[in-house]
Amino acid sequence: MLKVLRSDSTSELELSGSRSELLALGQKLRKGEGEALLVRAPDPFPYSRSLLRIEVHQASGKIRVYYSEGAESLNFIGRLESLYLLAENIEGFALDAVQGDHLHVDYFPEHDYLTEGSESLVVAFDSSAIQAP
Repeated sequence: MLKVLRSDSTSELELSGSRSELLALGQKLRKGEGEALLVRAPDPFPYSRSLLRIEVHQASGKIRVYYSEGAESLNFIGRLESLYLLAENIEGFALDAVQGDHLHVDYFPEHDYLTEGSESLVVAFDSSAIQAP
């Protein structure tokens, strides 16, 4: 299953999963809605915590990637066109990745699909990830 870890000191998020899990996340992003339950890491070191879910929602504007403490979730909220671009990046990465590869999803001025205030996200390929039944 997908796993998301968060560093409280840097606000960095790491999302990891198998090829099929990352592709399934891409489909949720393309639809502009959905939720994915996550596997909780018993020891998230060097991160601070392991999250419970990913949530995708449509809204106006570019995507905001953020951690919701109350829901213990990684959230993607933005217009469908922006979510589609993120989906293309994650799916392209998943199709070509080998163990240890990662993709940085970070805001910078004039970013194509991320808005200012988005938290830093690293997408990691984990070929050893356990597949959900």
